[in-house]
Amino acid sequence: MTRNRTQRGFTLVEAAVVVGIIAILAALALPSLFRQRPRANLAAATAELQSLVHGARQQALATGHDVWVIVFPDFVSTDGTGRVVVYEDGDFNFAMPSSPGGVDLDRIVPGTPAAAPRSRVVTTMDLPAGVTFGTDGAGPSTLPAPLAGIDLTQGCSFCGTLADHRGAIRYDSRGRASFYGRAGVPLVTTGGALNLTSTPTISGQRTLVVTPITGTVRLLVNG
Repeated sequence: MTRNRTQRGFTLVEAAVVVGIIAILAALALPSLFRQRPRANLAAATAELQSLVHGARQQALATGHDVWVIVFPDFVSTDGTGRVVVYEDGDFNFAMPSSPGGVDLDRIVPGTPAAAPRSRVVTTMDLPAGVTFGTDGAGPSTLPAPLAGIDLTQGCSFCGTLADHRGAIRYDSRGRASFYGRAGVPLVTTGGALNLTSTPTISGQRTLVVTPITGTVRLLVNG
C-alpha cells in the first residue's frame, strides 16, 4: 500500500515572521556598522600617513637630499579636506630663503605641485571623506618629557601662521627633522604632532608624533 506524503511549504504568516526577524536584526546591526566605518577610515588614513612620513625620512637617508612633508590642513580635494605632499629637494632650492637662513613655504602649490629639474614630488596623500586634521577634545594635551613642548591641541602642531595654515617637516640627509609653520627659520620645538579625527566625531583620535633628533614617528591611539 502506497502512502501519499503531503509536501508542506512555508505559510504566508511564517514567511512574514522570518522577514520581520531579519528586518529587526538588520536594524540592530546598522548603527554598529555606521559607527565602525568612520573608525576604520580613520585607522586606515592614520596608517597611510604614518607610512608616508616614515618613507620621507627613509628617502632623505637614501638620497642625501632634503625631503619635505608639507601639510595642507585646509586643502579641499575631491575626496575630503586635507592634503600632504612629499617633496624631494634635489636642487636644494626649496629652502632658498626670502631672507637669509629661512625657507619659502609658498614654493609648493597644493593643487598642482611642481618640482625643479633635479627635484620631484614623491607622492601626495588626500585625507578620505570624514577624516580631517583635528582633535576630538578627549586626547591628551601634553606628552611627557622630552616631548612635553609639543602642542597636541591642534590638528597640526607646527602649522598655522600662513594663510592656508600649511606647515612642513624637513628631513635632512641624516634623517633629522625640523618643523616650519611660516617662511623663515625652523620653529623652536621639541617635536611635531599630526592629529587625525573623524567627522562626525567618534570617540578617539590618532596622533603621530615626530621627534627632531632622530626623525622617527610614533603613533598614539586615544580612544
